Amino acid sequence: MTQPVYLYIHIPFCISKCKYCDFFSLTQNSYISKMDEYIEALCKEIEFRCKQYKKTNKNDFCQSVYIGGGTPSLLPASSVEKILQTIKLFLIINNQTEITIETNPDDINEEYLEKIYALGINRISCGIQSLNDESLKFVKRRANRKQNLKALEILKNHWKGKLSIDLISALPYETENSFLEGLETIISINPEHISLYSLTIEDETPLGQELNTGVFDYDFDFADEMWLSGKKLLEDKGYEQYEVSNFCKKNEECIHNLAYWTHKDYLGCGSGACGSVYFDDGSGNRWTNTKDISKYINAWTNNQREDCAILENVSVEDSKYEFFMMGLRKKIGITSFEYSEIFKEDLPDNFIKLITRWQKQGLANIQVLNNNQNKIKNIRYALNNKGLLFLNQFLEEL
Repeated sequence: MTQPVYLYIHIPFCISKCKYCDFFSLTQNSYISKMDEYIEALCKEIEFRCKQYKKTNKNDFCQSVYIGGGTPSLLPASSVEKILQTIKLFLIINNQTEITIETNPDDINEEYLEKIYALGINRISCGIQSLNDESLKFVKRRANRKQNLKALEILKNHWKGKLSIDLISALPYETENSFLEGLETIISINPEHISLYSLTIEDETPLGQELNTGVFDYDFDFADEMWLSGKKLLEDKGYEQYEVSNFCKKNEECIHNLAYWTHKDYLGCGSGACGSVYFDDGSGNRWTNTKDISKYINAWTNNQREDCAILENVSVEDSKYEFFMMGLRKKIGITSFEYSEIFKEDLPDNFIKLITRWQKQGLANIQVLNNNQNKIKNIRYALNNKGLLFLNQFLEEL
């Protein structure tokens, strides 16, 4: 069964690194100076991945392109153009293709918006994160409150495409009042999509190290309450939660992210990027590219791609677990038909028993959809609003 292509492009360059960030990015000038070489190598990988995928799946329509990072808004427009032109050589991109670029607020200006829109970018994901100056300064965000507000105003008045705003609830020194006031400001510019993340503090990040050494205190229960208050405000203002951390207006879900959550193939290109392609039995191949940018550039420049990525087979059993892990993040959950289409078998009994028990506890919904011509029921299984808060517990029990 063929599928449209979903393409992720990783741009691993940042001017500075936030204390909480555990995504792969580099800030040294020695790496940023290699940006042109990197783009050349990246385009060679894009060519290889697209050709390889088309040969296997015989499908060349590109459903989404997501340029993430790092800080892709550091790229000059000419580099963005080169990336998109390379993709268009091998895949069909039309007005149905969602093309997203992640941006930092202090990179936003009218000229930038005009240039990327003219190139075909039709969706911006802007990392505002907070409008509290004390919080922004503490976690070393590049943009302060004033710069964030300026970016929001420019986006409101000059951006012609779709807009998604990223926020993190309960950054250190954020109060419930400052957080909700900031969220109200975000909502007032009318973005189609808002990602509201709980702060995750990883031990290996500077923020995790400071927490572990007592530089600051953090109340995780209060943080949970703050996120819930943000969720309520978003829903009161007409934004629907369609995934654990993502809210949107009607029919404005992120097409690219839905590919991850619905077990679709996705091609990951760039240093540190990951991609997965699945087979007819539900198993798959996955690659994770090296985080050594010099090695990455050398591998693709000199056609030595076998040295560039770690390859792994995704077993059928692992793939099944990932189906549940990702699919149950969605508000609409999963269906028995989706599972049988991928794995050619019925949903396992242990899943049915577990989610039925959660339904009886008021944590899940089970809904019979429609019967097909063979009289086989299609049943939807989903964690409800309360159940989604305990997704990890459900997966552990599964």
